[in-house]
Amino acid sequence: MAECSSDNAGGVSCAAVGRETSEPVAPSRAAKQRARILNAAELCFIQSGFHAASMGEIAKTANISAGLIYRYFNSKSEIVKAIIEGQLDSKYFRKIEQLSSAEDMSRSILETFDSWQRRDDPKLNPLLMLELTTESTRDDGIARAVRVKDRALGSSITAAVRRAALVRGARLMPAAARSRAVMLQCLVEGLAMRVVRDPKLSRATLKPALDAIVTVLMS
Repeated sequence: MAECSSDNAGGVSCAAVGRETSEPVAPSRAAKQRARILNAAELCFIQSGFHAASMGEIAKTANISAGLIYRYFNSKSEIVKAIIEGQLDSKYFRKIEQLSSAEDMSRSILETFDSWQRRDDPKLNPLLMLELTTESTRDDGIARAVRVKDRALGSSITAAVRRAALVRGARLMPAAARSRAVMLQCLVEGLAMRVVRDPKLSRATLKPALDAIVTVLMS
């Protein structure tokens, strides 16, 4: 059972009471339940948007009771922060850490583009990315989580740029590497927006210019 109240931002916070929330949960089971809730929330945010997706809808998608969600998350804002924090350990981040050339970077961006178009991975869905970014302008806690993720992504791309330079026998100053990494981030983020606005954009149209731009930025 949960006692709930609305906050000023339109979210819902609940204090869980009663037997359902007082019993301890095994760590492995708790991790699986959290992942289940987060996966369901991602789907709901993509399909309905952050504000339209209710905790009840998330619970139904996860096939659990609404009260059980509040054992793990007090509000939708907490769910969003957990989603963003989880992205820091995603296969996308790990892939960036292995890039060492312009060819690697261009191929990685094109693979991400393909996934965005297929919409087959909720964690790499451009609509979810836009939803989380928009919500960060309204919620300070989410904004902080977004900034942490953004800094981590920027550091990973900067390191990839420096590795690519070293492969070519050159050393980039930290400021120059950071500047190029920022432009690569802008390129990828703009591409996410383009996929939403132009779902029929083809890889064949994108690839030649993308290869040329990435080569310049990582040369």
